[in-house]
Order: sequence, then C-alpha cells, then structure tokens
Amino acid sequence: MKYFLKMLKMKNKGVIAKILLIPMFTFFMCAVLSGENSEVVFDTNFFKDFNSRQIIQRDEYFDSLTDKIVSGRGKITAISVSERYKKKYRIIIESSDSTVYNQKIIFFVFLENKDKINQLSLNSNFEFKGQLMGYTPLGTKRNEYILDIVFMDGSTIIE
Repeated sequence: MKYFLKMLKMKNKGVIAKILLIPMFTFFMCAVLSGENSEVVFDTNFFKDFNSRQIIQRDEYFDSLTDKIVSGRGKITAISVSERYKKKYRIIIESSDSTVYNQKIIFFVFLENKDKINQLSLNSNFEFKGQLMGYTPLGTKRNEYILDIVFMDGSTIIE
C-alpha cells in the first residue's frame, strides 16, 4: 500500500509539472511572437543603440529588420518619380535624429499616392511609417546608409 501511495504522489507531481509547464510555455511564446512583430522606431534611442554596435554587426542588424514595420522622421530633401517596389514615387528624407550620433541615414520612401505627393514640400519635416525593404551602406565605416521603405502612413510635422 505504501508503495502504491508513493507511486501515486510521483505521478501527480509529473501531472502538476505538466499542467504548470503548458501556461508558462504559452506565455513565453506570446511574449516572443509579440516582440517580433513590434514596430521599430528610428529615433535617438535607436541611433544610440546602433552607434554602440560594432561596425561588423551593423549590416547584420539591418538584415534582421528587413520586412519589419518601421517608423522614422526627417527632412524631405527630394521628391521624384521612381518606379521601384511597384510604386510610382520616391521621397528622399534625411534623418535628423541620426546626426547626433555621427550617423547619416537617408530614407528612400516609396509610395503610390499622387495626392500625398502633392501635399508635401521640400525642406519640410515628415514623419512616416512603412515596411523596411532593404538597405545600402554608403561607406566602409558603416555610419551612412540608405534605407528603402514602402510607405504605409505619414504626415508633415508642423513646428
């Protein structure tokens, strides 16, 4: 009888452990998956972190951000017709946040909407959100990049 009770307790411990493991695993997976889908914001905190990375790791970091939703802001330096990513227009935006950390980030934002283009003006500040499609380093120091972004949403910043 003692042996039977001892075996019953051991089986219950395994069942209890499994019951506790399932919610813990579910919680962990939800946390991991929600972190993967979060938006990346190109602001001073991002560039501070980016600047602290080793030069070799910077391209890998942008590789990990490809196809993610990103947002950023800067000054519009050019607006042109440029068919890429099945979009008709390209806005060139220079990040003002990146210069604080000796970085130069230029956003090539591609969009289709002519009405949105007509609302924009050169040298105005613009905030946008879109999907990061790719990047191009502009030098061996890896402190200057062009980031290709397909436009989702944006607005002119009024100061």
